Amino acid sequence: MVKDCMQSDVVYVSVPGTRDDVLQIMAEKQISGVPVVKKGTKTLVGIVTRTDLLKKADENQLAMLMVRDPITVSPRTDLRSATKIMIDRNFRRLPVVEKDELVGLLSILDILGAVLENNAKVGSKGISEYISKEIAAVWDQTPLPLTYMIMDMAGKNALVLISANGGVSGMITVSDYIRLSEVTVEDNISKTFSGQDSTVEWGWTSKDFLVVTKKLLKLPNIPVADTMTKNIISISEIATVSELVRTLRKEDIDQVPVLSATGNLIGMIEDTKLLKLALETQSE
Repeated sequence: MVKDCMQSDVVYVSVPGTRDDVLQIMAEKQISGVPVVKKGTKTLVGIVTRTDLLKKADENQLAMLMVRDPITVSPRTDLRSATKIMIDRNFRRLPVVEKDELVGLLSILDILGAVLENNAKVGSKGISEYISKEIAAVWDQTPLPLTYMIMDMAGKNALVLISANGGVSGMITVSDYIRLSEVTVEDNISKTFSGQDSTVEWGWTSKDFLVVTKKLLKLPNIPVADTMTKNIISISEIATVSELVRTLRKEDIDQVPVLSATGNLIGMIEDTKLLKLALETQSE
């Protein structure tokens, strides 16, 4: 049942509220989606994600940003049913509600951890069939501003960087771009979350996703190799499903680069690719 693997200590925001309230919670708690409750209660009225913030970049009021009356499950809902909802609706999380009150949250990683991580039979499977060859990657000598444009056009929140010999040399995320931008922008970000200035036009979600309303990101025209993160989290192509799930949950990430035995990038795996396996495993 859902109650056996859901998160009980749920972070939420209240209406009335603002975009800044959501951004602050997302940054502080390292989350990308937040249930919304009626102020002074735990009555669930909506949910807001980083995607909602981006779709309505000029909207400030939480009531207009959130998705109202979201689909929910109860603590007693069969986990298989919850998994099917996730797949059919392309959800990353489900609020858990009892008597209209928020009591938990169920995420993709919660399901994978409960069903696959310690499953002796399925967990020992290789990960090859879940690897996607669609990789957002660029040469590590590409000018930094151009890499940001490529990442944005690809709809990703990170890029894998490739060296001249074809090996993975690093990664860069949206938070890296923010760190490398003008000092004035960095100052605005710090004010956003210190409460000193409610009119700033920058903010970010904790999963390295930039929210821009009116300003443009100005980056130095240098090779991305000069700024990239070199110690990336990756997984071997010969890893098992259990090892993959364990890595995703430990690092709290939704995707990971897959490397060959010689260290070459061969693909990416997203957590959503394992949901159907989790559903099939529960049906056995």
